[in-house]
Amino acid sequence: MKIAAAAVLAALPCLAYADLGPSRTNTGKIEVKDNKPYRLDADAGYLLNSSKSGGNSSSKENLAAHLLFQRQAGIWGQELRAEAVSTNDDGDSSNNVERYMLAGKLLYRSTDTAYQYLKLQGDKDLSSSLDYQIALTGGIGLDLIKAQKQSLTTELGAGYRHSKERGFPYADVHELIGTLGLYYQYQFNDTVRFNQDLGYEFGDESQVLRSRSSISANLTETISAVMSYQLKDTLADSGNSRDSLLSVGMKYSY
Repeated sequence: MKIAAAAVLAALPCLAYADLGPSRTNTGKIEVKDNKPYRLDADAGYLLNSSKSGGNSSSKENLAAHLLFQRQAGIWGQELRAEAVSTNDDGDSSNNVERYMLAGKLLYRSTDTAYQYLKLQGDKDLSSSLDYQIALTGGIGLDLIKAQKQSLTTELGAGYRHSKERGFPYADVHELIGTLGLYYQYQFNDTVRFNQDLGYEFGDESQVLRSRSSISANLTETISAVMSYQLKDTLADSGNSRDSLLSVGMKYSY
């Protein structure tokens, strides 16, 4: 596993553009601005819900941050993506969520509508029965719709996943998995865009569903307002978990 991870990371500097599931910003080639063959998106969102009843008050804070870097050179590509999610409910600490994700993906586009990919992903979830998961997967992708206003891409893959249980007996779980991805984008106009990303990992020991819905509106050439709703649902032999997050924030694009 360590050898495979090192091989993927070593290849990142010399390859270019790919898209990560389930959060992906467009299909096909990246829009290169100012003759730059790369793209950088960074966004952070925050939402505070407070309530008061019977003289008692409570609050719930939602915080989400994403970093996306894409680079392309011909038919080869790369993408690096990082994510952090946190919720804090002072009325019910059992609802607190804290998780992190880091992923890298290599892509080879064999035709205008089809590509092959290799992805390495690590997850750390403090609110799940699984302490962390590391997966190495590969597969094929197909652009089903590539129009001016909308795009739709699907992915099908398979690979290997290592998981560590959080509770006793703190077992290490090794399993073969399958993956599915669906990525949709609709451009209402030059300013407003909607994205819906879905990802599903399935194995004998655990299944993970991820969803992210977002709508963004450009404020300037590089700054936009974004509202997103995220969902992660994990079904595992060691215990199930489900969390959702609504956030409103800003996005920087370069």
